[in-house]
Amino acid sequence: MTEGLFPGPLPLVATYRLQLRDGIDLDAARALLPWLGELGASHLYLSPPFHAASGSTHGYDVIDPTRIDPALGGDEAFVRLAEAARLAGIGIVLDIVPNHMAFTPENPWLAEVLRHGADGRFAPVFDIDWDAVARGNKRIHFPVLDGNIEDLLAEGRISLSGPPEDPRLTVYDRAYPLRLTDLSAYLAGTSRTLDLATLNALLAQQHWSLGHWRGDAERIAHRRFFNITDLIGVRQEDPEVFALTHRWIVEQVRAGHVQGLRVDHVDGLARPGGYLHHLREAVGAIPVWVEKIVKPDIDETLPPAWPVEGMSGYEFMTPVTRLLTPAQGLAAMREAAAGAVPATTAQEVRKVRRELLVEVFVPERERVVGAAMAALATETAERPAITEAVCTLAAAWPVYRSYAADLCPPGPVVEHTGEPFVAALLDLLRAPDDSLARSFAARFEQLTGALTAKSEEDTVFFRSVAFLPLCEVGAQPDLGALPAEGFAAAMSARTAHAPLALSTLSTHDTKRTADARAVLIALAHFPETARALYAEARGRAGDSGIAEHWGLYALQTALVLRAEQDAETRIADHIAKAMREGKDASRHETPDTEAEATVTGLCRDWHRDLAGPGLLPDGFAAMVETVTLAQVALQLTAPGIPDIYRGSEALLVGLTDPDNRRPVDWDRLRVQPAESLAARKLALTRALLARRRAMPELFAFGSYRLEEAGGHWLVTREWQGQTFSLSILAPRLSGQERTARLPDPAPAWPAPGVDIARPAA
Repeated sequence: MTEGLFPGPLPLVATYRLQLRDGIDLDAARALLPWLGELGASHLYLSPPFHAASGSTHGYDVIDPTRIDPALGGDEAFVRLAEAARLAGIGIVLDIVPNHMAFTPENPWLAEVLRHGADGRFAPVFDIDWDAVARGNKRIHFPVLDGNIEDLLAEGRISLSGPPEDPRLTVYDRAYPLRLTDLSAYLAGTSRTLDLATLNALLAQQHWSLGHWRGDAERIAHRRFFNITDLIGVRQEDPEVFALTHRWIVEQVRAGHVQGLRVDHVDGLARPGGYLHHLREAVGAIPVWVEKIVKPDIDETLPPAWPVEGMSGYEFMTPVTRLLTPAQGLAAMREAAAGAVPATTAQEVRKVRRELLVEVFVPERERVVGAAMAALATETAERPAITEAVCTLAAAWPVYRSYAADLCPPGPVVEHTGEPFVAALLDLLRAPDDSLARSFAARFEQLTGALTAKSEEDTVFFRSVAFLPLCEVGAQPDLGALPAEGFAAAMSARTAHAPLALSTLSTHDTKRTADARAVLIALAHFPETARALYAEARGRAGDSGIAEHWGLYALQTALVLRAEQDAETRIADHIAKAMREGKDASRHETPDTEAEATVTGLCRDWHRDLAGPGLLPDGFAAMVETVTLAQVALQLTAPGIPDIYRGSEALLVGLTDPDNRRPVDWDRLRVQPAESLAARKLALTRALLARRRAMPELFAFGSYRLEEAGGHWLVTREWQGQTFSLSILAPRLSGQERTARLPDPAPAWPAPGVDIARPAA
């Protein structure tokens, strides 16, 4: 191996993403190391292992980033895992969460701030609007109540707890620290019974307040993660906060226990570029990846000055989907959906963004407006006009965020529409290093990132549903098919600019796993079948009194789950979440369970119908197999470092989380039925990872070609005299859908033990 090409002590072959919790602790992760070695992965990539809120299922609600969660085995279990991984020759990559922590009194740092306010030792950690708190119109607000204070007190859901030196007010099952005033100390020492007057007097003295969980957004004083009130932003722009929150991480890197980092939600930080430079100085040469979504339609890339290996792989999924999807079939599905889905995604996104700015992102919007007024030195009377300008600019912003706060040019921006302050806001983003302009830029960019995610991924992707594989993180519903030369050009660009970026097909955040998308891509290869199914789905929805796009969604979901044994329950859970995310027939805040039951019924009916004969063409299963295996072959031979989501080395059909975080049957995973698609996918994964492990430099840094030849794609990689080639069966439209069998894909795939790096014929 050429020295110095790979950052850190180990060559990068592939990462294996493991979801901790839900039955997987660090000792269970240690037990999986032999499987990773057998598979051929070089790095175990762990979801956040830090101490999280009680009952956390994902680990992103951290309450203490300086220790491992006791629920996972604690620091001792992590050391055992790190030592075992070192002996196995496997590196550890940690998913870290610098942007936010859990907003709960269980968080010891936040609890200290609740008691002492702005004077608390940990007050600088959290992104709280202390100016608003000082003015008295806001406090650290918890919208957690599901009734009024008087009723909850009478029902015993609010009570005093704790000794006199640590008095707390317990609300439901959370104990909120009280200020050490004469009143609170007296109550804690003498009585456990509260009357309403005393409770109100006690609450009036606190640095924090309570409110109803619905409709209290304007009282929130902290920066949230998106619109999730239970997560509070962290001020990583403060060097002391960085040092405190990264102390354990840096110690583990220096001890040789951690060989890579993935930074969650980098766009939430005030100054992402500054943070990443600080991180690089702290951890040295280990690989660092950032979770970041770029816009494929404008060829957006990372800021070139960021000292990272690349992104976490969303930008790789979309070209694969577009390559495997035929233009004719995609056009047929969109024509069949016309009138049932929004005419243009961009117009729908702008409409939704406007709604969210008025209904959801109220505190975030107001902080942006305040920062703009300070930077422009405007009068209070101009606040409505500036608010409108902020909304206009944010609704039309073309990317998740620009990086003007880091003094990077804002990149592609919108033309202002004649509103008096829109041009002034754009000038602030382009301004030199002025502190007030930079403060506005940071607030505006934090808003646009959250607004884009919630409007697109979590709303419009459940409305513009003509073709669900493009309703995906890193994709857009209006994208077209991609020819082989376009895919090859995109991969060559990765070789030139980010050869060590992760290449993923499925993650904990994708709307559907790769094997789920493969089923729908396969349908696009049978356009007449797709037209007929779409027409029937729209008719069934209309007859049921539900919007037709939910009929299309129900059909595609049923098709994805057609072979899943537990589909009935999963359909109900997924449809409820999808409809609440879509926010047109139901919402998380006000669920319409009747509408959800109707769509669930449609989806279950489709699931039963698709299991029988007649609806799908004879070659459909073969096409699903072709697409499924082609995705794997493309991922494992392309530039970048493959990231394999746990369980997806065999078949993994998953929908939006939490469906895609269902437990893996590890015993079943290892032993697949002979000649099954799962067995063939697993064999292909092992074979190609073995080749990558034998030639890591070639796959990371070598040139890339993809050429069409006689119904196949020929992949060729070359590097300093080494050559690798692989023939991949390319999916093709069938002209006689219901009678013709597609070619058996087996001859194009290497059997175990076959040299897949043979010279191309």
